[in-house]
Amino acid sequence: MPHPEHKRRGASAEPPKYKEHNVCWPKGSYGGEYLDWRHYKANGANLGSWLWKEKTHDPLLWRAQEPAAAATADEWNLCLALGDRCGPVLEERYESFLNTSTIDQLASVGINTLRIPTSYAAWVDVPGSALYHGNQKEHLRRIANYAIDKYHMHVIVGLHSLPGGVNPLDIGEGYGHIGWFQNATNLDWSLKAWGELIDFVVTSDRPNSFSISPINEAADNMQNFGTAKGLSEANTNWVLTYIDACIEMVEEVDRRIPIVLQDSFKSVGFWEPLFDVSTNLVMSPHLYYFSQEDLYAGYVNYTMCGTAQWVGTFKKFPVMVGEWSIQVHYNNTFADRKALFDTQKYAYSHYSNGATFWTAVSYAEAVVSGEGTQRDYWSYIDLINAGVATKHIDRSYC
Repeated sequence: MPHPEHKRRGASAEPPKYKEHNVCWPKGSYGGEYLDWRHYKANGANLGSWLWKEKTHDPLLWRAQEPAAAATADEWNLCLALGDRCGPVLEERYESFLNTSTIDQLASVGINTLRIPTSYAAWVDVPGSALYHGNQKEHLRRIANYAIDKYHMHVIVGLHSLPGGVNPLDIGEGYGHIGWFQNATNLDWSLKAWGELIDFVVTSDRPNSFSISPINEAADNMQNFGTAKGLSEANTNWVLTYIDACIEMVEEVDRRIPIVLQDSFKSVGFWEPLFDVSTNLVMSPHLYYFSQEDLYAGYVNYTMCGTAQWVGTFKKFPVMVGEWSIQVHYNNTFADRKALFDTQKYAYSHYSNGATFWTAVSYAEAVVSGEGTQRDYWSYIDLINAGVATKHIDRSYC
């Protein structure tokens, strides 16, 4: 979801003049050297809806279940409906949703960075939680090690949900869950999960190949989700308390491990003054255009370049766009996809420290305005197969 500042209309009806760019993408890992994000450009993809399921991007999982489970809207309620079968069902899907061939195909177009969302249940078994706590770490280790060892990729592992719910969407824990805020017990469990994630990295034999992220899209107000008003002042302070504790825990172990901080749509500029410049932080906005009612596919290139330039004005910490896609609100066309893809890929690398596309694998079925379904605009693997996502940038507006 975009920041409110990003709502700018492209006014010109002139046909765009596209540019070619040759970007030298660095390797994501160099032997035992830790990554300095200030000198790095991420050409990345998310492994979304893999270890933390979203019905939007994996409707096939839900459709394969009996009616009561198939009718649920999120992983929380899916597990409640499946009961003891939740674990076996999810374990099978972890194996089949993506595999090493997915990494091979991403590497074929130059991907150097993976961002891998996880739920807190991958790390801790929280009393009362319906989420499955199983072998997620083993699946993560298998894919991460393969990407690092074979292709020298950098891997960002994040806590995409927190106990009680960090936003009222399925991605926060479950629809309607915002019990994480102002709850000391949930805060304590979150820090335990963070500690397990730190331990996963330092015991990996490849700790220099990882960055870690403690929170994703925190919000307590669904009406204003995706804007700076989506998180109240009191709960912003709660988030800051948590982030400060997360930073302290990393620095006690190894301050060389970068921490990627998603900005909760309050903008990079809001968070920058709150942390000392010596902190090993990477700021991470999410930039989407599918919900902006004044943007059409033919004109959005102008806005994408301007937004990327604005994000690039923040210099205290490295800035990496953690999520983006190429769906716009109106008039999506297959013919426009290459320009929308190349424009953002180049702009985020030119003005900041690159980006990770959402998402590598998507089976999303919702029909978009214009041509096709969400899968045609959100699945990196499908975009590779369609000739949209390529190594070469030749249709950038910027």
